[in-house]
Amino acid sequence: FDPYPPFEIRARSGYFCLGHVPMIGDKVSPTEGGNFNPHSILTRNRNLSQNFENFDCPQISFISSFIEKADDSSKTAIGYGLNDCTGRLVEVSKKDIVKLLYPEPMEMMFEEVT
Repeated sequence: FDPYPPFEIRARSGYFCLGHVPMIGDKVSPTEGGNFNPHSILTRNRNLSQNFENFDCPQISFISSFIEKADDSSKTAIGYGLNDCTGRLVEVSKKDIVKLLYPEPMEMMFEEVT
């Protein structure tokens, strides 16, 4: 959005998959930091399904915080909820967010209008 009223939309992304807790078999990936919520495994049985296509993303994602990382201005911290059950905090590069909002024209997927 523009930073001043009337807050016009500047860009809109396509699907933005905020993932499940990374697992290796039935164990949490060693790349995960912090305390693990054992109930977050239960969110994996409710994946996103749209237009008869299934995605390895939670069915429900709710972003509750989106801030610049305190010690690295090239990254953001995004706090979100998974399937109204558990919360996660992830670090995302600003470059990756820009690619989602402003894709290269040749990388864009266009749908045929019939």
